[in-house]
Amino acid sequence: MGLDPDYVASGRGVLPATQFAVDAYVRYVRDMPLIQAVASSLTELFAPKIHEQRIEGLLRHYDFANDDSLSYFRKRLSEAPRDVQFGLAWVLEHADTPEKEDMACEALIFKTNVLWAQLDSLWHAYVEPGHIPPGAWRPGEGMA
Repeated sequence: MGLDPDYVASGRGVLPATQFAVDAYVRYVRDMPLIQAVASSLTELFAPKIHEQRIEGLLRHYDFANDDSLSYFRKRLSEAPRDVQFGLAWVLEHADTPEKEDMACEALIFKTNVLWAQLDSLWHAYVEPGHIPPGAWRPGEGMA
């Protein structure tokens, strides 16, 4: 994407809501029972289809999109199904009470809320109304 690797590694420019969402998710998987930590990863069930759409859209709409910049998404096309197969089997085996089943469902709700918070933040900052918060990345910043 043309960003300076040191700029990216520094974390400067990360939207505050994105940082908050990521921190919340890390705390969640660290602090919650293992059934919830693993179940929260099951949003990956939908990853391959979403990554296919992302790859297609990025190639169509962005000049920076190429094999290098899309390598993460391309790898996830084969990795995500394997990862989620393991996680789903683990959750199905260990969610052996109604309470644990509810915990697994709550974990997925939490994770989708984290993802929505990030999407809402991106839309608000960079699409409509275009209010980029102080300290967040602005187009042209941090370029290599």
